[in-house]
Amino acid sequence: MSLYNEYKSSLKSFDVEEILDLIIYRPISFLFVKLIYPTNLTPNQISLISMIFGMAVFFLFLPGTYFYIVLGGLAIFISNVLDCADGQLARLKKNGTKVGRIIDGFIDYITGASIFFGIGAALHHITGNPWYSWVLAAAGGFSRIIQNMFFDYYRNMYLQYVYNKVNDVNDEIIEFTEEKKRLSELSGQKTDKMLVNIYLGYCNIQKNSTKHTELNVTPEEYKKKNKIMLRLWSWIGSTTHLTLTIVFCFLNRLDLYLILTITLGNLIFILLLLFQKSIIKKLSLKP
Repeated sequence: MSLYNEYKSSLKSFDVEEILDLIIYRPISFLFVKLIYPTNLTPNQISLISMIFGMAVFFLFLPGTYFYIVLGGLAIFISNVLDCADGQLARLKKNGTKVGRIIDGFIDYITGASIFFGIGAALHHITGNPWYSWVLAAAGGFSRIIQNMFFDYYRNMYLQYVYNKVNDVNDEIIEFTEEKKRLSELSGQKTDKMLVNIYLGYCNIQKNSTKHTELNVTPEEYKKKNKIMLRLWSWIGSTTHLTLTIVFCFLNRLDLYLILTITLGNLIFILLLLFQKSIIKKLSLKP
């Protein structure tokens, strides 16, 4: 297998990858995967290392000085490269697990929480205004969660209808409810049990936030109608947010990142949601 084909096989699909991942993070993480491939490092271990770098962002932002904010930006970069690498390694070695899928999915949210708590603390230190700092950070964090959640939902929907690679949210709930039952019959494995419970809660929130309609469409038809939309959705995905955070770390204006997320980010989100629902409605009404 050529290096390029091996790289392609390490991806979910070019269609669903965020553009910045394809341009920046995935190529770097693939080189890292090639280096550690002969070792005994597992995807879950890489995920945990990614999470450590993500959590370190909070402590690096805490002093509120430019030097440590830049170090925080570098930690975000490393965390995202490793977050890409765990899935690529799992696909190449074909050794992914159900809990591994959950861990990989939650890395974004753990890193995101560390970033926004860190930004709140840094802005508090810089401005001396706790209300402004923490309200802005909370609003930015909530906005990012909503934007990422809907992007993930429609990306999974695209994978389901075009590539049959992922279950819809209802199937995920059924699958992980069964996994929860299986784990309940085992002693120990408290971490796995906790992660499955958290993921089931996330799936139920996602289900209640979006009205899923079963569509009778061919993969080609769904792809034609939604390929551009998914590309647009990716611009409010987690990688876009992480990259913007890194940029504003070097500009020393993390407050502007929050303001952009709350204003422009949410405006884009609302417009995309309206267009997406219109497309899904037309497909559901198709004879």
